[in-house]
Amino acid sequence: MRARGQGVLTLVVAGIVAVGAGSFERLGPREADPSATTATSASWLCPHGGGPEYEGAIFLANPGDEGVTARVTEFAADGPAGSSEVVVAAGSQVEIGVDASDRSSSTFVETFGGWLAAGWLVRGAEGEVGVGAEPCAPEAGREWFSAGPSTGQGNDAFLIVMNPFDTDAVFDVALFAAERAPVRHADLTDVTVRPRRSTAIRLNLFAQGEDGLGVSIDVSSGRIAASTLVVSEDAGIGSVLAAPAPSERHLLLTTRGAGESQLAVTVPTVGAGADASAQPSAGQVGSTFEATLRSKDPSQPAGDLAEQTQQPESAVAYPVAIAGSSAVDLVVREGAPVVAALRTAGVGNDGGATGGSPEPADAWVVTPTIAGVPARPGLLLLNPGRSRAATVTVTSIPSEGREAAETTVRLPPGSIAGVPREFLDEVGTASLLVTSDSPVVALGASTSLGNDGLSVYGLAAGVPIPVS
Repeated sequence: MRARGQGVLTLVVAGIVAVGAGSFERLGPREADPSATTATSASWLCPHGGGPEYEGAIFLANPGDEGVTARVTEFAADGPAGSSEVVVAAGSQVEIGVDASDRSSSTFVETFGGWLAAGWLVRGAEGEVGVGAEPCAPEAGREWFSAGPSTGQGNDAFLIVMNPFDTDAVFDVALFAAERAPVRHADLTDVTVRPRRSTAIRLNLFAQGEDGLGVSIDVSSGRIAASTLVVSEDAGIGSVLAAPAPSERHLLLTTRGAGESQLAVTVPTVGAGADASAQPSAGQVGSTFEATLRSKDPSQPAGDLAEQTQQPESAVAYPVAIAGSSAVDLVVREGAPVVAALRTAGVGNDGGATGGSPEPADAWVVTPTIAGVPARPGLLLLNPGRSRAATVTVTSIPSEGREAAETTVRLPPGSIAGVPREFLDEVGTASLLVTSDSPVVALGASTSLGNDGLSVYGLAAGVPIPVS
């Protein structure tokens, strides 16, 4: 492992797509910014939520060879808390502390002059032990779906919705479970989030006692981003970013499990937006899928899900035995696409949750999942291909002023591996740039705090780098 500087970063992001300045709605009238007049621009929406005395952080990682300006605005139910600007130097990372003291807390990031990756981490307090970590959403949307929440015994589940724009957002929420009719409550119909605000909906009020609970959001006015936050007496805190559409494949990585995990699958209703026109029967047709567990052992069905049929407008949590670094590869064989999430028991007081990734990519940025020291950082890599090995290069994106470090991992077809512990200990809380000569999937999975660094457990899927 040697520090390589920024040369490899320049090569990796040479193909980053230029996102037009009109690709997202601006946050109201603002003075002209010279850095944004001719530069590319984009946005990140981070509906991280929180709670009393929670601590929150947004990580901005720049894998490119030029500095990028970011404007960061914090939201809650009572409105925005002002904006700040920061310049993220080439090949570096910036950590920004944000307010996470309310269930509805969220953060909006605008970038100018290049591409950044953005992810969040919230750390619980006041008896709510754990961390929640996820990538932010690259754009707002008219439909969102999640299989992340659980309202089973000891669990409080919240739907976090943010509206960073200057017009009201109005939406309906439908909830799905295994053995009850879909929940479409009056209080979940025509829900309005005022401009530049966010809200938290406690899902236990509408569907208590469901180990698997699916969420479908149909926006009739405006655009939003959403996530789910579960606070559990036994499994700590779990954040899952909602998906903009169901998918026919889900790649869900995890590690360090010390108990039974759950693969949550939702067959949702697709609303009246563009996705519905492409899949007009979704929501009225069930789904037949298979889930394969990939680990150091030969591949096998995950939780005996060699061929599972699930009814439309339903959500089921399937038990899956996982030990060590593993991946669940879920593929829909017939019927409607699905939404999935993997909830994993931790080795300490906190479990982890992830919505995974719908497909592999050649380049990723993984933002930190460490809440403090001591820590046992982890980075998982999956090669889902069947015929070609992947040579993966991992380069740190450190805080400004520190040198980047690099290591290489070779992945046989269909295999999963962790990045060497020695390398991860060296780079600490840096974001990680993952590049490969064959498509792979990357996920951060770390434990931290406590006497042995095992108290809290964070999972966060990587952010794929957009290429032309």
